[in-house]
Amino acid sequence: LDVSAYINMDMVGRLRENLVLQGISSSPEWLELIETTNVSAGLPLTLQSDSYLPTDATSFYLAGIPILSAFTGAHSEYHTPRDTPDKLNYEGLAAIKDFIRKITVSLLTSPDSLPYAKSKQPEKLGRRANLRAYLGTIPDYAGNDTLGVRISGVSSGAPAEKAGLQGQDVIVELDGKKIENIYDYTYAIEALKIGEEVSIKVRRGEEILPLKILPGARE
Repeated sequence: LDVSAYINMDMVGRLRENLVLQGISSSPEWLELIETTNVSAGLPLTLQSDSYLPTDATSFYLAGIPILSAFTGAHSEYHTPRDTPDKLNYEGLAAIKDFIRKITVSLLTSPDSLPYAKSKQPEKLGRRANLRAYLGTIPDYAGNDTLGVRISGVSSGAPAEKAGLQGQDVIVELDGKKIENIYDYTYAIEALKIGEEVSIKVRRGEEILPLKILPGARE
């Protein structure tokens, strides 16, 4: 089976500021194709190079297939009954659909397969973390490529809120462990003990803030 590319749309219903396109580094031709397609679409885009993503697309990338993942950002209603239809941006969703359709048609009508580009794999990729501790942070997967884990917010009443974390903070250290990406953060949480206070460092603007957080239990 000849597969030219894998295109993933995961949580694209809440276009607010930008449509995030992840996996750009998986092919040297993604950038030109995206820019050409967006001339007529005119969507505000955030392009991220990382091809090792916390979504289904990574399995295809590991199999040597270029990926492109579309996403409009995390939110505090995710996986809750509060995620209701009135919160969707239907016009934005239609624009995203047309944009992705044009890219797909371009791939289908091209005589050549999309070339694949391999990048360095995160050391901790490949094992599913067993998370028992709960902090209540909402990672901002729509953020720009950066060292650390930027959060878009914290859940109400969660340990992160009580510790003083805020939306747009970038977590750079947890319990003495350096945090450079979502994998570092996930496995650092896995090692935490419920009810045992630990240190957490966040970058807020130009300042590094040392805080204390008391992990809770996942329900």
